[in-house]
Amino acid sequence: MGFLENVIAVKQQAANNSGGGANYLNMSAITEDQPARITLLGESSAAGFEVWVSKKPMRFATEPSREDINQRAEELKVTPQGDEKARPFYAFFVWNYDAEKVQAFSFSAVSLIDPIIAALSDEEIGAEPHAYDFKISATGMGMDKRYAASCVPGKRRQPAVDKKIATAWDEVVGEGCELSNLLVGGDPFKALF
Repeated sequence: MGFLENVIAVKQQAANNSGGGANYLNMSAITEDQPARITLLGESSAAGFEVWVSKKPMRFATEPSREDINQRAEELKVTPQGDEKARPFYAFFVWNYDAEKVQAFSFSAVSLIDPIIAALSDEEIGAEPHAYDFKISATGMGMDKRYAASCVPGKRRQPAVDKKIATAWDEVVGEGCELSNLLVGGDPFKALF
């Protein structure tokens, strides 16, 4: 047992977990060299509008007015600059193959939602969405970072992989999960009440 054994193990786990070690797919960890492969889970999604203030997302079911933004900022004890713009956001529960866990995938990049909608609107893919995965990749850095999504044949076509994912998903569902909790600043992996 070395002095740094636990530290190294945690660091390795974090490096292998493109979900940032949390229950959320970490978009900043996605790069050209490190894409993420996911499969969508469940039969629900969430969408709304988000405004970032002081590095905190404020989410709304409908496009917020300036008054809505100010009121929510006051509740969260953050100070808006006055020029924040609401952007549509989308959220799904996914299986992150790299992290090997169920995560919430929340994003606002149009470059991701358009190909996901197009793929799921396809008659063949829409009939069996679990049989397909999405590869999420990125180019650039910082404010110039751009994301892309492509639909690929799913690893869940393999019975052992499907069983592992189904077991993890059933556990999350059994503990109570609700994507719409994101709209009120809640944890999508916990029941509100």
